Amino acid sequence: MNYELELHPRDVLYFRDGRPLGGSSDGIGSLWPHPALFHSALLAALQRRFADRLGEWESEHHRLTVSEQRKQERGRVRFHLGGLKSWDPFPKNDEGIWVSTPADLLVQGGVASPMQFSRAGRANLPEPLQYPVGSLAGATKEKPGEWLLLSELAHYLAGETKNLRTVSAGELYLAEARPGIGIDAERRSVEEGRFYSAEYLRLAKGVSMAAFASCAAKKYSGAETDMLAELFREANRCDLIFGGQRGTARLECGRSRAALVEDPPESFPGNRVKWVLLSPGFFCRGWLPGWVDQKSGAVMLRENKSDAVDARLVAACIPKPQAVSGWNPAAGAPKATRLLVPAGAVYYFECGTPEDAQRLSRILHGRTKPDALGEQGLGLGVCGRWDFIQL
Repeated sequence: MNYELELHPRDVLYFRDGRPLGGSSDGIGSLWPHPALFHSALLAALQRRFADRLGEWESEHHRLTVSEQRKQERGRVRFHLGGLKSWDPFPKNDEGIWVSTPADLLVQGGVASPMQFSRAGRANLPEPLQYPVGSLAGATKEKPGEWLLLSELAHYLAGETKNLRTVSAGELYLAEARPGIGIDAERRSVEEGRFYSAEYLRLAKGVSMAAFASCAAKKYSGAETDMLAELFREANRCDLIFGGQRGTARLECGRSRAALVEDPPESFPGNRVKWVLLSPGFFCRGWLPGWVDQKSGAVMLRENKSDAVDARLVAACIPKPQAVSGWNPAAGAPKATRLLVPAGAVYYFECGTPEDAQRLSRILHGRTKPDALGEQGLGLGVCGRWDFIQL
């Protein structure tokens, strides 16, 4: 079963980017946490609570291959609680849940769209893109707010974009700077002459974090246990260590995830579908999903592993990449830095028939489709309509 989990930080939290530390700054730690951080925190909470009882619900995996043994020694693979799946966290207040503003939404109202020129011309777009994304609205340096209310996302996906309200990040959370001192690990004392200033994330009054998760533990016999139900059996709340510097939050269990996203639009004009990321996506080719042919743009996904989809990627509106890293305690080494496609990125597809458009939306809408780490919530997207700007 999927659950909505609400996080209430006890104080500030620390989430930094993948850039190395140095100089007089300990890095920007006030970034909104990416989904993998919450997944790791929830996994650690489950392991701490049930470390001595996991054998009751999961079968032990003893026959490791040589490759699995090497990965386990490097801390790159685990064999407990592999059924844990999580999605984001999102900001939440009394108005509802907020999601990242789509990159094509304009501050003047309306959206940017692929531009179809009346005369043949040349473009330097990377393969397989065919059309640039732009707008005929007047030039301005103003930008919409970083967050859009989830309840208004359905209007955006249906093409109703005139009166959408966005809010800036400062209305939901703030960056709070604090000084610190260096510590000599061997002497366990202050390191002379080492001072730094670090930024921390503080949620605004009345704001919490909403995340979604499920975790099923299975035996080889077929027996299945809902681990989140076990975690919240005695009370609907527990403590969660979240972010750097062992920040803590109160984790509360709420309703089902069924209302996270609504159904996609019933029809798509001209068989055109756009896919909007609600969470960052990891793709092996940078910005281009691995399930899109690099030359033709053809979608290589199938519905129910049998029905192919006649669709191709023709345009994209993608902000600058998001660098993430971390520390692997099992390996005692830092994790490799990854460049993620940020939430709000938009991919535009043209389909062969209306049935193909509906099939593509069923495959992509409300699902995670990255090249890796989908169980950690990366690559969650929704589908909507788009139309050409004729020039």
